[in-house]
Amino acid sequence: MLAHEDLAPDTDHELVRVFRDADAGLVAIVAVHSTALGPSMGGVRRRAYASFDEALEDVLRLSAAMTLKNSAAGLPLGGGKSVILDASEEPSDALIDAFGDAVEQLGGRYVAAEDIGTTPRHMDRIAARTRWVAGQSPEAGGNGDPSPSTAVTVFGALRAAAKARWGAEDLTGRSVGVLGVGKVGGALARMAAAAGARLVVADALPGRAQALAAELPGAEAAAGEELPTRTLDMLAPCATGGLLTPELADALDVEVVCGAANNILLTDAVADRLAERGILYVPDFVANAGGIIHVGGAFLGWGEARIRACVEAAVARTGAVLAEASERGVTPLTVAHERAAERLRVAAATGA
Repeated sequence: MLAHEDLAPDTDHELVRVFRDADAGLVAIVAVHSTALGPSMGGVRRRAYASFDEALEDVLRLSAAMTLKNSAAGLPLGGGKSVILDASEEPSDALIDAFGDAVEQLGGRYVAAEDIGTTPRHMDRIAARTRWVAGQSPEAGGNGDPSPSTAVTVFGALRAAAKARWGAEDLTGRSVGVLGVGKVGGALARMAAAAGARLVVADALPGRAQALAAELPGAEAAAGEELPTRTLDMLAPCATGGLLTPELADALDVEVVCGAANNILLTDAVADRLAERGILYVPDFVANAGGIIHVGGAFLGWGEARIRACVEAAVARTGAVLAEASERGVTPLTVAHERAAERLRVAAATGA
């Protein structure tokens, strides 16, 4: 039986609700950070957390980041996220059904989408319980896996960062380290290799980086813990967040950090430390917007052409953020925050 409990963490979230269903084995947290621009949308992250508190911290940070991402992407959607505490390799149908019932209970305040540990097939099953879901499979009438669109905007951000740092978007000969080569990171690595970059790849899953390196001419596989300390032109974190601690920021030997992972920085203060060291950091919620545009656009009823145009606009927006930051002498994170906050301010003032 599905039960829920509302939490009141010391944050500016609109709603943080815990759902439990002992029969289905469900323990999930849904965090709605903001609905100022529209219903909150964000992925369903399913993974084995060390503790409930760790899961709560993750969902609070991720949902706040989704507000920034959806605002920066120009979407009429707010920011939300959910986490399911589940260590299984594949969740049971009962667990996914119970989570779908949880989303339905929220009455449209939160729209679920794919994330780490969930797939379009899971979204299909959730869609049988609620209409507040995005990213279903093409067979179920959705537009499927958003990871290719995420890779497109991150690759565009890499090119924009190259132009900001070296004066040209060309990646030929640039050493690019991709940490995490799953669906997004693997696609990004292939794009960068096709553009002439020298790839070094790493992944926590045994053998995955080695297999990708064997596929890409001249690519090299490295251990995950080693890659962030390598001398590289560009580092692209594409796994879980919180990678760049102050200590690692001091140890990096790269010129650009730009990746697909959400919340790459442990705290926003790390962006200032990177800037002090002359390292260009592209805000992750700007770089990785392609995936939410892909599923969000479909949820909003947009056609393929409009979604594609919005993805292209997101790529151009990254270049504009970097250019403004350079002109003003501030970090790109400062500019990205200001732009997202202004859109939220206008929405709050006008009710639109």
